[in-house]
Amino acid sequence: MKEVNQYVQELGKIYLHHGNPTEAEGMSRYMKEQFPYYGIKTPQRRALAAAFIAEHGLPEGETLKALCRACFESEYRELHYFVGDALSKRLKTLDVSFLEVFEELIGVNSWWDSVDFLAPKLAGGLFLRFPEQIAPYTDRWIESDNFWYQRAAIIFQLGYKQKTDAQRLFKNVLRRADSKEFFVQKGAGWALREYSKVNPAAVMTFVQGHKLPALTTREAIRLMKT
Repeated sequence: MKEVNQYVQELGKIYLHHGNPTEAEGMSRYMKEQFPYYGIKTPQRRALAAAFIAEHGLPEGETLKALCRACFESEYRELHYFVGDALSKRLKTLDVSFLEVFEELIGVNSWWDSVDFLAPKLAGGLFLRFPEQIAPYTDRWIESDNFWYQRAAIIFQLGYKQKTDAQRLFKNVLRRADSKEFFVQKGAGWALREYSKVNPAAVMTFVQGHKLPALTTREAIRLMKT
C-alpha cells in the first residue's frame, strides 16, 4: 500500500486529468464558492474512485483512518467525496472506532454535502451495527454549538425506514426547534419527511402538536399534502 499522502496525490492527478474546468466553476458556484472542484460529475467520480481502488487497493485500520483525514485536508471537494465513495459499500468491514473518525470529519470543511454523507450514510450505517453507540454520539452532537453536528444528530437515521427510532428523531428535532439556522431547520424537515414515508400519521401528529419552524413543517408534510 502506498503512503497515504502519495495515495491522495495520485488520486488527485486522476481527478485532475478527468476534470472539466467549466463544470468545476459551476459546481463551486452551486456550493456558494465554499470549495474548488476538479469538475467531475457524480457517476464519473464514483467510477473513477472504483477503478482507482481496484488498481491501488484500499488500506485498512489506522491507515484507512489516516487516508480519510488526508482526503478532507485537501482543498478539492471531490477528494472529500472519495471518503463516502470508498467507504459506503465497506461499512460491514469497519470497526466501531471509525465512528470517531466520522464524528471528527463532520466538523472539517463542513457543508451540507459532506455532512449529508458522513452522518446518515457512514455514521448512520455503523450505528445500525453498533446501536449502543447511538446515544453517546448523537446526544453529544445535538448539544453541540456547531450547527453541523446538530444537523447530523437529526438526519443520521435518514435511511433507517422501519428501524427509525421515532422518539429519538422527535426529541432531537424538538431540541433544536428554536434554531434560526437554515440547515438545521431544513434537515429537521427532511428527516421528518423521510420518516413520513413509513409512518405518516406519527409525523403529522408530531408536527401538529408542536411549534416548529415554518420551513421544518413545510418540508415535513410535503409528501402528505393532497
